[in-house]
Amino acid sequence: MLTLIIFVSILSLLILIHELGHFLVAKKQGVRVEEFGLGLPPRVIGKRVGETVYTLNLLPFGGFVKLTGEDQAEDDENYKFDPENFNVKTPFQRFTILVAGVTMNMLLTVAIYYTFFAFTGFQTLNLPLLFDHQFAFGKTQVTKTVITNFAEQSPLPEQGVTPGDALVEIDGVPVYAVADIRKELEDNAGKETNLTFVDLKSQDSPPRFVTTIPYADESGNVVLGVYLGESVSIAYNKPEQKIFAGFLHAYNMLSYTMDVMGELVQSSFKSKSIQPVSEGVSGPVGIYAVIGGILDYGGPDAFLGLLDFIALMSLSLAFLNILPFPALDGGRIVFVLYEMITRKKINPNIEILIHKWGMVVLLSLIVLVTVKDLSRIFFM
Repeated sequence: MLTLIIFVSILSLLILIHELGHFLVAKKQGVRVEEFGLGLPPRVIGKRVGETVYTLNLLPFGGFVKLTGEDQAEDDENYKFDPENFNVKTPFQRFTILVAGVTMNMLLTVAIYYTFFAFTGFQTLNLPLLFDHQFAFGKTQVTKTVITNFAEQSPLPEQGVTPGDALVEIDGVPVYAVADIRKELEDNAGKETNLTFVDLKSQDSPPRFVTTIPYADESGNVVLGVYLGESVSIAYNKPEQKIFAGFLHAYNMLSYTMDVMGELVQSSFKSKSIQPVSEGVSGPVGIYAVIGGILDYGGPDAFLGLLDFIALMSLSLAFLNILPFPALDGGRIVFVLYEMITRKKINPNIEILIHKWGMVVLLSLIVLVTVKDLSRIFFM
């Protein structure tokens, strides 16, 4: 129950902040806000205050601000005669309204990171890297080599090893980098070998001791049946870095997120399969599972883990919304930018149709990702 409450609270906070940005700037620009909705319909309760109806809706996976005229057809008789209509505002005014939600999510991310660093001394938690990445700011230090996934025949999951665990010793010999692990495995090929793992996400968890036999794969390499990645920690030690740490870390994580998405898309093109992207993306069910995992750590570890996760979620929401895809803020911004550059406005009827089809695609993707998350939880 606690996981569910925190899950809904986090989603509600992120969506509320995002939509509040649209709401405040729309009011500032003189656009009528007909409805401010938290969650997606059907409506549970609603209350009119002034010209706006504030609603709480049944599905907690979204939110919206309904602006007068935003999805109004060109042949509507009131289209050009309502001074509070979204479409009669200048392109720049519409641009500021559309970009306000993403801006609010970015500011929330920065604020949370400052709060996080106040507890950690301007140092991040251990971050497992899915791909090689050079962070632009701060001092990056490789802390451990972590398990990112398992081969089908690996015996380690049955012994309690999970993705994100760090391999720190092989037969009592400390190992730090992937090269260290490969050397020790070569020396222990075919022999019963003692492995020591630690959970990087919890400082209080005791080491986990596992015994296994390294084996040769099809290429002749001695392996454990795992995929390895490096875990890093970023420290912002310089005075000027501490002052701007919230912004610097937000930039670091945004660039890393973009790199990861780029690598996943590239892998999908190379393999001619959507599986790499599908495996790297989670929907509401996946997010719920992550929150549950963080809460399992308890105490300060859970608190810091949640702060870090909320900041990353807010950053991800900003990143996804600014993508130039129909129905998203970024897709709507593309039409406004086109108008600002060419001085010509695309037929609103065509734009409405494009955004409607974009919404159909987005909802379909959400359903597919949710099914994938459920299958991962119940069948893997």
